[in-house]
Formats: sequence, C-alpha cells, structure tokens
Amino acid sequence: MEINSSYTNLPGISDVQTSSLGRLASSSAINSASDDPSGLLIADSLGLQKTSLTQTIENMNSGIAMSSIAQSGISSQQDILENIRTETLKAMNGATSQEGIDQIQEQISKYIDQYEQIANGTTYNGETLLTTSGDTSDDLSIVGDEFIINMEKADTTSISTQLRDALSTFSNSREDISNMLDIVDQGSTQLASYASNFASASNGMESTAKYSISTEKEISLAQSTILDIDYSKEVSDFSKSNIMSQIGMVVQSQSNAVQSRSINLLS
Repeated sequence: MEINSSYTNLPGISDVQTSSLGRLASSSAINSASDDPSGLLIADSLGLQKTSLTQTIENMNSGIAMSSIAQSGISSQQDILENIRTETLKAMNGATSQEGIDQIQEQISKYIDQYEQIANGTTYNGETLLTTSGDTSDDLSIVGDEFIINMEKADTTSISTQLRDALSTFSNSREDISNMLDIVDQGSTQLASYASNFASASNGMESTAKYSISTEKEISLAQSTILDIDYSKEVSDFSKSNIMSQIGMVVQSQSNAVQSRSINLLS
C-alpha cells in the first residue's frame, strides 16, 4: 500500500503550475473570473471606456478632415470671387466699351458656373458641405464620448444666386455693374465667416481628439496594470513550483519505498 505524503501536496502544486503556465501563455494575469472577480470587473469597465474613446478619436479625425475639405472649397470660391471682382472693376472703367462689357459679362458667367461646381462638388462621404436647404437638420453632428460638436454647413450657393441675378442686368448701366461689386464684397465677407466657423469647429475637434488620446493612454496603462502579468515573477513562481514538484515526487517515491520494505519485513 502506497502512502501520499501530505507534505508534498502534489495536486496543489500541479494546480499552481497549470495556472502559472496559463498566465504565461496568455500574457494575462486574469484568464477567468475565478482568478480575480473584482479585477476582471474593473478591467472590463476600463475596456468599455477605452473602446468609446477610440471611437471618439475616429469621429473627431473624420470631422477634422471634413472641415479641412470644406475650408479648401471655400478658399477656391474666394479666389473666384476675387476674379469676378477684378472683371467687374474692368467693366466699371469708363474706357471699357460696351462690347468689352459684354465679354466681361460672359466671363463672369463662367466664373459663377465654376463657383457653383465647387459648391456642389465639395463633399465628404457623399455629404455636401457648401450647399444647404437652410434647415438646421443640415447641421453636421460630430459625436464624442461625452458631448457633441455641431458643424454647420455653408450656404455658399445663396451668394452665387445673387451674383446671377445681378449679372442679368450687368450691362445695362454703371450702377448695375457697381451693384455686382457690392455683392462680390459681401459674398467674400460671408465666405470668410463660413471658413471661420469650420476652422473653429476643427479646433474644438482637435482639442477633443488630443484629450481623448491622452485619456485612452491612461486607461490602457490602468488596464495593463490589472491584466498584464509580471513575467519575471511568474517565471520565478513557476520554476519554484516545478522544483517543489520534483522534490515532492522524490520524497514520495522514497517514502513509498521505505513503507514497502517495512511491510515486507513485517510479512
């Protein structure tokens, strides 16, 4: 009859080795709820926060890209208005003939076409940025983890509509030509305001993204503290339990051998 030594406690040592191997293989200190219930709960909660922040960063980056595209489109429209202004000043010059004014009117019409092409073609993921129905439902909502940044579309086509109306009577009189100049100047001011709004929204999204990145790093560090194993300690514990297991097997073997000899002598 063999006797298992309580001193060696091989089943207990085996469990320790198995758990240690599991942690080394997964690189995680918690492989099941039984390992650390409260720690797992905290780690899961941190994981949800991290996921939310990651999505916030993606949303903000998309919003920044959207704002940049809109500002680029507005910049091109401002250049066109400047060209229209130059042509209008030519037409206002007393030395310009009626034929010259008619040619300028035709050129301005082409500029307005280009302006509207930019307005209709400046999009992000199929969403137009420089045209609007004038309804607040057109506003672009960039969703963050804790708040929303609203970015208004620019109603740039209202400017081109005024330009077309003025162009219809452009060659009638110097006063009509002067009216075109006023519309151009007002339009340039309005475009600058639209660009400023987009830039302001972009700055807010950039700030939010930076804060989210910083917070995400802190949460990752906290989660790592809970979940990541200490390799040196884990290897040391495994080696220690392995040595104890081997010693236990030798002691148990010797104990069984002594017990067996004793039984043989008694029999």
